[in-house]
Formats: sequence, structure tokens, C-alpha cells
Amino acid sequence: MKPARRDCPRRVTPELIDFHIERARLLRAEAYRNMWRKLWTLLVRLKRLGL
Repeated sequence: MKPARRDCPRRVTPELIDFHIERARLLRAEAYRNMWRKLWTLLVRLKRLGL
């Protein structure tokens, strides 16, 4: 038995893919900024402790 052919429009459009790619790029950039900020804060804290 053959699967039924779907005649409805695609739900995943190229525009939707582009949107999610851009969103992932922005989230990744934010995560890197947060990582460097936390690392810098840790280094400053260690410096203040005299280590």
C-alpha cells in the first residue's frame, strides 16, 4: 500500500529555516558573550583573593 500523497503546502518553508538559522546564530553569540563575562568575573574574583 502506497502512502497517501500530501497536497497541503509545506509547513517548513525556506523562510522558516532562515529564521531559525538566524535565531540560532544570535543565541550562540549571546552564549559566548555570557561565557566570557563569567570567565572574566571569575578571574577578577580570584585576583582580589590574591590567588
